[in-house]
This record gives sequence, structure tokens and C-alpha cells, in this order.
Amino acid sequence: MANLLPTFLIPHKHAGSSNQTFQNAQFIHSGALGSSHVLWWSPLRDEEPEVLLFFIPGNPGLVDFYIPFLSEIHGSQVSSSLAVVAQAHLDHYPGIRNNGHARYRPEESLTIQIQNSLELLEAIDAYYERKPRIVVIGHSVGCWLSLQVLKSLPEDRVEATFLLTPTISSIGDTPNGKSLFPIFWPISRSILASLSFMARFLPAAVLSTIYPAWPESQLHVLRKFIASRTGIHASLNMGAEEMKTIRALDVATLNKFRNKLYFYYANTDRWVGKEREVVLQAFDPCNVSAQIVHGPEGVPHAFCISKPINSSSFFTLCI
Repeated sequence: MANLLPTFLIPHKHAGSSNQTFQNAQFIHSGALGSSHVLWWSPLRDEEPEVLLFFIPGNPGLVDFYIPFLSEIHGSQVSSSLAVVAQAHLDHYPGIRNNGHARYRPEESLTIQIQNSLELLEAIDAYYERKPRIVVIGHSVGCWLSLQVLKSLPEDRVEATFLLTPTISSIGDTPNGKSLFPIFWPISRSILASLSFMARFLPAAVLSTIYPAWPESQLHVLRKFIASRTGIHASLNMGAEEMKTIRALDVATLNKFRNKLYFYYANTDRWVGKEREVVLQAFDPCNVSAQIVHGPEGVPHAFCISKPINSSSFFTLCI
């Protein structure tokens, strides 16, 4: 089983080379959703996984940004029977052309990402005779999507859900939400998407100058994305819908699943801002203090790019 894809995934040869720890793949959806990009880490032991870590990215929903982070978790000996699957958001990944923005209205962009995750989880359950324990990890707006997935599944199906630098309420009222809101206007989305072709001629040194702390592999992911008209359009449509949809904190869901939720907050996060205190006040700190981690100074919201967090000890809480 080691280094073999389960049959619900197919190899994706144009996504870049896989290596001895993970494989690039596609998941073919039912109906009109098309295909999504998936990264798959098989268990270190040659057997069916006992635990499956299901990762939902932020926006843009490119799982390639998270390869170092997820590889660290997979190889940390947390469990030799741990499998990891990371699924990109539909139409965000430039290597798979679904013509997504022509298939659904912008106001459906969050709904289809929830369906995106649920269909893959359904395929996982159908494939394994002994269903693995599911642990969900979300990053940024992927945390809000993780909560929607959690609500949609049977209550006992997900073992735990980790919310990393979570944006789960009032995104439009955060410092970045206020300052960047103009790029999500309809005219701005169209202009930015139409300019994507210019990125193909952008020298790599320019991105290195703008983002000097980014590793070369992450700059390569970024460059491919900003050259994708469909990817930019889908990402900005989703961002606009986040501003309108993700508003009041869903306290009922947090309390219903409080024993399954684990939070990681960056010390300073302009995509969260004062909303962190709103979330924390929704809990009784005497009962859940062990489930809330505050990161050290210097770990940013987009920790996966330049400053990965030390993850293995955190996830042993439930694995």
C-alpha cells in the first residue's frame, strides 16, 4: 500500500513531481463539479490507515503551499498508520481546468467548496472496509469550511477538528478585510483576472524581491497561480462571498462540538483581529484552555509559507 494511491484518486502527472512521501492526484467529482487537485500521503506502515488527516486550505486554496507543513506532520511519527489527504479548492488550482467561473454563480463559491470536501470524504468512507478515524484541519477560511463539514457529517464521524489561524466570523471587519475589500468588487475581480497573462512574463527575481522570506518552491506555486485567469477569478469570487457570508459567529456550532475543536491563533493576525476575543469569549476557559494555543511572536497568519509551526506535539492531543 505504501506510495500507492487509493482507487478513488487518479495520478495527476502535470502537477509537478511526486516524491517518496506524497503523491499528486486528482479526485473526479460527480455531476458538474469536475476535478479537484489532491495531495496524498500514505501511512508509513503498509496497511490501511487507522487515522486520516483531512486538510482544507485557506484562500487561495492551493494545497502545494502546505507541503512542508503536512510532510512534517506525516513524518513526525505521531502515528505510523496516519494517512494525510489535502484537497485544493475547486478551480483554484491552475493545473486543472474546469472552467469553473462559468459553471456556477459567485454566490455559490463557498457552497461548492463544502460539497468538494464532502464528496471526497464520502469516497474515503466507501473505499475503506474499516473506516479510519477522521481528523480535520482547516487553515484561515478553511476553518469555517471545516465547521460546515463537521455539521454536515454524522456527529461521531470526525474525531477532532483543528482550526489554524481561524477566520470564522466577520472577515470583512478585520483589518485586512477592511483594507483589501476593494479587490473583491466585481469590476476589480474582472480586471485582476484579465491581467493574469502578464504574470507569465514576470521575472522570478521580481517575486523574490517582493517576498524575500519565501522559499523558492513557494514562489513557484504563487507564480503559477497569478498566471491563472480561472484561479484568480475563483479565488476573488470566493473572497467576496466570504465577506458577505461569514459574519456572525456560529456559537451554537462551537458549543455543540466544543470537545472536538482545537484552536491555534497567531500572536498578531490582521485576518482575525478582534474576532479572536469574540471566539474565546464563547467558551468557558476553565474547560477548554488546553484546546486553545496562542502562537509565539513572529508566526504569521500564512505560517505555511515561511514560518511553519511545530505541529507534531499539538496533534497528539487526539491522535
